[in-house]
Amino acid sequence: MSAIELLAAEQPAGEPYAAFPHVAEIIVGLIAFSLLVYVIGKFAWPNVVTSHEDTKKQIEGGIAKAEAMEADAKAELARSRERLAGVDDETARIRDDARADAERIGQDMDARAAEEAERVRAQGRQSLEASRSRAIAELRAQTGRESVELSRRIVESALSDDASRGASVDRFLDELEAMGGAGSSANDPDQSVISGNGAQS
Repeated sequence: MSAIELLAAEQPAGEPYAAFPHVAEIIVGLIAFSLLVYVIGKFAWPNVVTSHEDTKKQIEGGIAKAEAMEADAKAELARSRERLAGVDDETARIRDDARADAERIGQDMDARAAEEAERVRAQGRQSLEASRSRAIAELRAQTGRESVELSRRIVESALSDDASRGASVDRFLDELEAMGGAGSSANDPDQSVISGNGAQS
């Protein structure tokens, strides 16, 4: 059984709609509801709409800001990639320049080392030549001194031998003069030769 049937069963006979509100109450209720709707529509609803619009605008602004930030981030990413590519190119160029500099420095060092080695060899040759010249000069000087000394000794020896021979010849002549006399010595050609040799000596 429905609620209407239950209400109808409780009402006395002759008043079938006594459970429903009176028409005046309905009118007052409608007027009150209309006033409530008017007040809500006049004061509360604009605030709700304004709040909704503000929220919507904030959300839309946040979305636009996020999109702008995303676009900026993408642009910055593109710029960063370009800079990174430029840095890679610059790094490669610097590496190539450094390699070229290293090769050039190595070649320069090799050339300097070769020049220094040649200079040292030239100095060594000059020093060796100077030492050789000094050694030859010293050897010649020493040889000359020794030759002079040897010649002096030979001359002294020869002179001493000539002096001793002269002394021996003189003694021999003295003995002959004592034995044979001065006259026989003058007539003897051999004695004259001996005397001449003694005098030459």
